Amino acid sequence: MADTHIGFSAYRRVCDEDGPFKGLNQREVDTYQAFERFVDRVLDIRPDVVLHSGDLFDTVRPSNRALSFALEQLVRLSDAGIPTIIIAGNHSTPRLRETGSAFRLFEHLRNVHPVYQGAYERIVIGDLTVHAVPHSEGDGFKEQLPFIEKCPETRYNAAMLHAGVVGFSEFRMNEFNEQLVETCYLKEDMDYIAMGHFHNRYKVSSNAYYSGSTERFSFAEAGQPKGFYDLDLSSGKQEFIELPTRPMLDLGPVDARGLDPASLRSELEDLLSQDLDGKIVRLVVKNVPRTLYVTVDFKRLRELASAAAHFEPKFDVVQDSVSVQPGSATLSSLEEEFVTFLDRYPVGNVDKDALKVQGLDYLKRRLEGSG
Repeated sequence: MADTHIGFSAYRRVCDEDGPFKGLNQREVDTYQAFERFVDRVLDIRPDVVLHSGDLFDTVRPSNRALSFALEQLVRLSDAGIPTIIIAGNHSTPRLRETGSAFRLFEHLRNVHPVYQGAYERIVIGDLTVHAVPHSEGDGFKEQLPFIEKCPETRYNAAMLHAGVVGFSEFRMNEFNEQLVETCYLKEDMDYIAMGHFHNRYKVSSNAYYSGSTERFSFAEAGQPKGFYDLDLSSGKQEFIELPTRPMLDLGPVDARGLDPASLRSELEDLLSQDLDGKIVRLVVKNVPRTLYVTVDFKRLRELASAAAHFEPKFDVVQDSVSVQPGSATLSSLEEEFVTFLDRYPVGNVDKDALKVQGLDYLKRRLEGSG
């Protein structure tokens, strides 16, 4: 498994359920609950080892709350005698090594093996050798890849990487510090290669898989199942186990070209008439003439989507090649202002969702005083 991004937060909704998470950002709570459900299933399955292929946390400097929660869950695995190997991903690796890593907190845990110092590590557990390559900045990552060599002293060999794949743009997250691995390092003599970074589960080669993230972090992931792989290296059996997560709906796109106000209103209300309770919803409308845009009743749309955990109307208005989206003149938090600004204006040749995630990461680190 990979890409749990514990501590991620977004939108304004807070958790209103009684319990330890009440009053916290709902999306942050969602990452906690997804990871806890994973640990629950692992304790039922009782595997010989757990491999986490990077981005345990969403930021280099997780909050005390995120650290405490992750520690509690890893202690559950440790106390159950289940060895757990975690490599650092690009979200968990500081630009300067002198900054230190939150992973140091896990070094004292019995059965937990954090790999985060930018160097390849070989870990032997029973008859399995794990070749763990954490994220590192610059050329450090590529320099570690040649160390992945089959160990004949154990029956099984598995590699762990947190990277995109050279030549395959679909396996990239378009983040400024992501690393890429050439396919020649996805060695066929490995029994399994557990990959992280790409948030959708995918078979890269006969023995290399992305398990995907355990939660959805952008509308590009709407509709994707989230979970982890249960592997039996002796038989080759592989099962993807889906975890219950908050539904994310990307409604549309509706093409408004040629529609009159009544027809557009009818189409949008039909889309929003479905069950939206607790879901994250985006409504996409394209090719909206300015004269039609001014007739849209956004108050009515928000009323129809009031049961959603988050509702995001996205209207691309045809006006001198500029996209305009509904906004508010009321100032809110710096993070919300950044998201509103980014949504309002076009950005050429850049994945907006990836830019949004990276920008929020920068803001969070600055606001928390972590540089």
